[in-house]
Amino acid sequence: MQSTDKIILHIDFNSFFASVEQQANPFLRGKAIAVSGKGKQSIDVAQAYKNKKRILINQTDLRRTVVTTASKEAKKRGVKTAMSSQEALRMCPELIMIPGDPKKYGDVTQRFLTILRRHCDTIEQFSTDEAFGDITCVAQDYLGAAFVARMILDDIEEDLGMHCTCSVGIASNKVLAKLACESKKPSGITVIKPDEAEAFIRSRELGDVCGIGFRIEARLNAMGITTMTGLQKTPLPELVKAFKSYGFFLYDTAHGIGDDDVSENDVDPKSIGHSYTFPTDLDTEKEMKKHLLRLCDRVAWRMRRQGFLATRLSVYARYSDKGAKGTQKRYKEPMQDGLEIFQNAWQLLQQVRDRRANVRLLGISASGLIKAPMPDRLFEKSQKMRSTLSALDSVTERYGAGVWQRAATLGTVFKERISGWHYDHEG
Repeated sequence: MQSTDKIILHIDFNSFFASVEQQANPFLRGKAIAVSGKGKQSIDVAQAYKNKKRILINQTDLRRTVVTTASKEAKKRGVKTAMSSQEALRMCPELIMIPGDPKKYGDVTQRFLTILRRHCDTIEQFSTDEAFGDITCVAQDYLGAAFVARMILDDIEEDLGMHCTCSVGIASNKVLAKLACESKKPSGITVIKPDEAEAFIRSRELGDVCGIGFRIEARLNAMGITTMTGLQKTPLPELVKAFKSYGFFLYDTAHGIGDDDVSENDVDPKSIGHSYTFPTDLDTEKEMKKHLLRLCDRVAWRMRRQGFLATRLSVYARYSDKGAKGTQKRYKEPMQDGLEIFQNAWQLLQQVRDRRANVRLLGISASGLIKAPMPDRLFEKSQKMRSTLSALDSVTERYGAGVWQRAATLGTVFKERISGWHYDHEG
């Protein structure tokens, strides 16, 4: 192997959220479960099964949720990601709906990344449940790479549990490694050597490639390209003419060419936002104001914790009739205080709000982020607020989000999720 050749590993959990829930709770193992959004939090799963009761999330919430992940048992019954909870239950009446628990999943993700760091030269997190690893030096060749992959899977089983299974793909770049990983689900190790790349690519479907969604695939089909073999035979100028710069990606992918740079450098977020779908539609301006203020405080806390100020705000509302409206605005003065964000956000919302419909969802997003400390203010009142926010942030850092709340937002309840590892209010 030449010194310039790299060996890249891609690892991806199988049915991540669902498998974590099954690992955490023995009463869910071997059963068709689906992880949803919000729901009834006080479910005692063990007691429910002892009494032979089927577990369901609250019926009011049920109309407003979708399946985020289905267990392998549920997938066999036709339950799929993004399917509405109602449709999933019609398809699989015995399906157990579990409220999603981001804190629990985040904890497992961090343990997963810790395992990868033990075995890889460098790692790059790709999403909550998948990552790339550069194993060029540690593996030395593709036989060694297979051994590294096996050690990683063994550590995952030991540290996270046997129900948290993964698939692994190994190749010379990230595109091929991910494609290899997807080829053997729900578990397995797939190694693609450089001289095997083009033949392997020909065996895959267009839609298997990360970056070829259904719209791109439809455009390729319209050009008469329906297989990876057809894509390999299509000249680069033809692809560039049809897809502009994206044509280069399609051509390179078809020929096994891809990025082999695995970097752990953190990238600053482009925006920080929060949205919430309410169990009952909001029908008064007072309710909308206090809930929007609570959302703005949450966004402001996250901004201050990460050291950002915002120069652009976006607001979004979805209504009981399923219509939606949103708008955004850039500001000269950067902001970091939840009340200031709320005052600007409320003015924006008033510009687009449909006053004839009740509000089902509110969302606020801060962007145009600047990495800077909280700004000094000229006026005494503003300086006091800055000191107050700093003190409140210290309390929140110590005791967790939700430890304090404005009097104006009393009565707003954003459902807390509980898991075997954390409570939401811990961070």
